[in-house]
Parts: sequence; C-alpha cells; structure tokens
Amino acid sequence: MHKHLQKFELQLDLKIIHRYDDEALRMLYRHFYKALIAFACQMVDDVPVAEEIVQDAFCRLWQLRNTFKNENTLKAYLYNTVRNASISHLRHMQVENRRIAQYEKEYKLMNPKDESEMEMHREELMRQLLLAIEELPPKQRQLFLMAVKGMTGEEIAREMNISIDGVKKQRQRGIAKLRMMLRPDAFLLLLLLLEKTG
Repeated sequence: MHKHLQKFELQLDLKIIHRYDDEALRMLYRHFYKALIAFACQMVDDVPVAEEIVQDAFCRLWQLRNTFKNENTLKAYLYNTVRNASISHLRHMQVENRRIAQYEKEYKLMNPKDESEMEMHREELMRQLLLAIEELPPKQRQLFLMAVKGMTGEEIAREMNISIDGVKKQRQRGIAKLRMMLRPDAFLLLLLLLEKTG
C-alpha cells in the first residue's frame, strides 16, 4: 500500500501546478486535500473548521502563485500553512473560552436573587438582544431570530436553504458583531440561547 501511495504521489506535475489553472487546482485537491483535512482535524478536532482552513490554504497559494523547486517544498508549504492556521484557530478559541467564562462570572455577580426581579432582568436582556439583532444584515438577522426561538442548526439550514456550514459561518459573523453591541450579561444570554445551533 505504501509503494502504491508513493507511486501515486509521483504523478504530481509541478509544471501543471505552476500554471495555476483548473487542471492545477484539480491536481492539488486530488493529491493533498483529504490528507490536509485529516492533518488539520488532528489539531482542531472539527471537520468544518478543518475544511475551511484547508480551503483558505489553497486560496492563499493561488493568490501568491509561488514557484516550488520540488514536490517536497510544495507539500511543506501546504502543511505549514495549515498547521499555522490551525494553531491560530486554537488560540482564538482559547480567548473565546476565557471571554465566555468571564461573562459567566460577571453574569453571576449581577444576577438578582429575587425570582420576580430575575424574570424582569431576563426580559430586559432579551429586549436588548432583539434590538441588537435587528441591526444585523438581513440573512444574519433571520438566522439569529430563528435561533433565539429555539430552532436547531439543522432546522435553520433547511428554512434558509443553506448548509450547516453556512449556518455556522453566519452565526460566527453575527456573534462577532453582537459582542460589540451587547452588554456582557446580554451577550451571555445570547450564547445560552444559541447552544442548540451548534
């Protein structure tokens, strides 16, 4: 099996790659895509994120249109690009997790003890949240309104006629905008409401 794989890899033609045309793209995908996805998944443990990282690596290669001395230098470039992007993603996630933990801590400090007061507090947070959602672009607004109603990611994808990956991307972009617009306790409420969307 190893010999067969080695023979297959030798079919890579750098002259074709350096043309950066459709045939070059097909060759890159055929030789590296699945292996790079597996490599990224080992680090980020998330297939859609790994796919996005690898696609970005190919896009970066396409934009720079580098010339490589041999197959090993091309392979090293792709794997290093994917590795660095995966590490950046993990660092970003660590920052996000610390930020969410801080929001939870702040929310507990601000959380009223009286039950009726808690309900009023939650209603006020929901009002602020819905006002902020109204400021989002149409597609993101539609997605977040469905999410706060309790719809799952799959249900939202079907309703909006987009993929689950599309839901996740719109969700991430919307969260980034809403974080800037909301108080920490209102933002935490948003995160709790979004748990079903994945």
